[in-house]
Amino acid sequence: MELKITKFKSKAFTLIEMLVTLGIITALSSMILVYSRKSETVSNLIREGDHIAFELRRAQNQAMLMLQQDSDSEQICGWGIYVDQANPEQFILFADLCLPDQSTGNEKYDPDEEVEIIPLLRGVEIFESNISSVVFIPPEPRIKFDPDLGDGTNASIKIQLKNQPGAYYEIQVSEAGQIYKELQGI
Repeated sequence: MELKITKFKSKAFTLIEMLVTLGIITALSSMILVYSRKSETVSNLIREGDHIAFELRRAQNQAMLMLQQDSDSEQICGWGIYVDQANPEQFILFADLCLPDQSTGNEKYDPDEEVEIIPLLRGVEIFESNISSVVFIPPEPRIKFDPDLGDGTNASIKIQLKNQPGAYYEIQVSEAGQIYKELQGI
């Protein structure tokens, strides 16, 4: 009697092949997810830098147009942005109110002049600024920094990601009112 051994050729995957394939797919997926999260946070930094520049231009335009909040409000002598180093997750748009019996404001931020508190996106913070406020005074508009920076020095506001301190976005305002933006460290 002769035993005949036949081998069955299976067309299915073995358990080891399936585990290796699943491991490769998992590794690739995690790399894509990490890259996607990093690009999302960098995108938030760029978006927020553009937003701060937009709000600076908004204050500048309102000063040139001398928009009033409403007809019953006090007279506005300028518009500005206030950066509070104690609260790095927001900045304030304010209207510089005229001093009583004068046609000029104090050319800096006072808490009663607040128009809008503008929060930064989650994960983004202002980490350095050489000014606390910039005020645009009509009609040209003339620029006033607080504290005064002297001749030829631009105001600078730097924002960064909280979890990536090496990369930052810098917004500068010149004495002529030009607004520059630059991404650093990425």
